[in-house]
Amino acid sequence: MRRLTKDEHLSHEFATTWPQYDLDGKTHALLAYAKKLTQEPSMVEDSDIQEMRAAGWGEQGIYEATALVSFFNFSGRLEAASGLPMDRIPEGAQFPEATSGKPTVSARA
Repeated sequence: MRRLTKDEHLSHEFATTWPQYDLDGKTHALLAYAKKLTQEPSMVEDSDIQEMRAAGWGEQGIYEATALVSFFNFSGRLEAASGLPMDRIPEGAQFPEATSGKPTVSARA
């Protein structure tokens, strides 16, 4: 999202402020679908899938978006139920999508 918005300081607040950004139709459709799938999963209907298709998403992309959003919803709820800190980013972490170089945080052995 940092590349799409050209905002390298994009924060977690983007999750609620994304409609204010000038995003292409395909990205907007994806985020609207992800929001509905997250907040009201029982309300997702065939028309929501049709809107994704109309915006340019194919069957594979819709499937992958559904799986990814569902997985993050699952893991977030598991974290919350387990008392784990939500979305904690290690101090000093720099992600390649927000910087011009390689990540500065490496995997632990």
